[in-house]
Amino acid sequence: MPHGSEVQNAFRSPRRVTITLPLATFEALQVRADAEGRSLSNLAAFLLESAIKGPAVAAVASVAATPLRRAPENPFH
Repeated sequence: MPHGSEVQNAFRSPRRVTITLPLATFEALQVRADAEGRSLSNLAAFLLESAIKGPAVAAVASVAATPLRRAPENPFH
Protein backbone atom coordinates (compact mmCIF):
# COMPACT_ATOMS: atom_id res chain seq x y z
CA MET A 1 0.00 0.00 0.00
CA PRO A 2 1.43 3.44 -0.94
CA HIS A 3 2.44 5.84 1.80
CA GLY A 4 0.98 9.34 2.12
CA SER A 5 3.86 11.06 0.29
CA GLU A 6 3.70 8.55 -2.57
CA VAL A 7 -0.02 9.16 -3.03
CA GLN A 8 0.53 12.93 -2.87
CA ASN A 9 3.29 12.78 -5.52
CA ALA A 10 1.12 10.64 -7.79
CA PHE A 11 -1.48 13.40 -7.92
CA ARG A 12 1.13 16.05 -8.71
CA SER A 13 2.99 14.30 -11.51
CA PRO A 14 2.07 15.43 -15.02
CA ARG A 15 0.05 13.17 -17.30
CA ARG A 16 0.40 12.79 -21.06
CA VAL A 17 -2.55 13.13 -23.40
CA THR A 18 -2.94 12.90 -27.14
CA ILE A 19 -5.36 15.10 -29.06
CA THR A 20 -6.26 15.57 -32.71
CA LEU A 21 -6.42 19.16 -33.95
CA PRO A 22 -7.54 20.69 -37.23
CA LEU A 23 -4.50 21.70 -39.30
CA ALA A 24 -5.26 25.43 -38.97
CA THR A 25 -5.43 25.14 -35.16
CA PHE A 26 -2.16 23.21 -35.05
CA GLU A 27 -0.44 25.77 -37.26
CA ALA A 28 -1.76 28.71 -35.20
CA LEU A 29 -0.59 27.00 -32.01
CA GLN A 30 2.87 26.40 -33.51
CA VAL A 31 3.17 30.02 -34.68
CA ARG A 32 2.22 31.32 -31.22
CA ALA A 33 4.60 28.89 -29.49
CA ASP A 34 7.45 30.01 -31.73
CA ALA A 35 6.61 33.69 -31.13
CA GLU A 36 6.62 33.14 -27.35
CA GLY A 37 9.80 31.04 -27.41
CA ARG A 38 8.18 27.97 -25.88
CA SER A 39 7.42 24.46 -27.01
CA LEU A 40 4.09 23.61 -28.55
CA SER A 41 3.47 21.15 -25.71
CA ASN A 42 4.20 23.79 -23.07
CA LEU A 43 1.90 26.32 -24.74
CA ALA A 44 -0.91 23.78 -25.13
CA ALA A 45 -0.65 22.80 -21.46
CA PHE A 46 -0.61 26.48 -20.44
CA LEU A 47 -3.69 27.27 -22.55
CA LEU A 48 -5.62 24.27 -21.21
CA GLU A 49 -4.76 25.10 -17.60
CA SER A 50 -5.69 28.75 -18.16
CA ALA A 51 -9.03 27.78 -19.70
CA ILE A 52 -9.85 25.57 -16.74
CA LYS A 53 -8.86 28.20 -14.17
CA GLY A 54 -10.93 30.91 -15.85
CA PRO A 55 -10.63 33.86 -18.21
CA ALA A 56 -9.23 36.34 -15.66
CA VAL A 57 -6.32 34.07 -14.79
CA ALA A 58 -5.70 33.33 -18.49
CA ALA A 59 -5.55 37.03 -19.39
CA VAL A 60 -3.07 37.86 -16.66
CA ALA A 61 -0.93 34.81 -17.39
CA SER A 62 -0.93 35.52 -21.12
CA VAL A 63 0.27 39.09 -20.60
CA ALA A 64 2.94 37.88 -18.18
CA ALA A 65 4.13 35.26 -20.70
CA THR A 66 4.34 37.72 -23.62
CA PRO A 67 7.94 38.67 -24.36
CA LEU A 68 8.79 42.35 -24.00
CA ARG A 69 9.40 44.17 -27.25
CA ARG A 70 11.72 47.09 -27.78
CA ALA A 71 10.12 50.40 -28.61
CA PRO A 72 10.77 51.57 -32.18
CA GLU A 73 13.66 53.93 -32.66
CA ASN A 74 12.71 57.59 -32.69
CA PRO A 75 13.98 59.02 -36.00
CA PHE A 76 14.00 62.57 -34.59
CA HIS A 77 16.64 61.91 -31.90
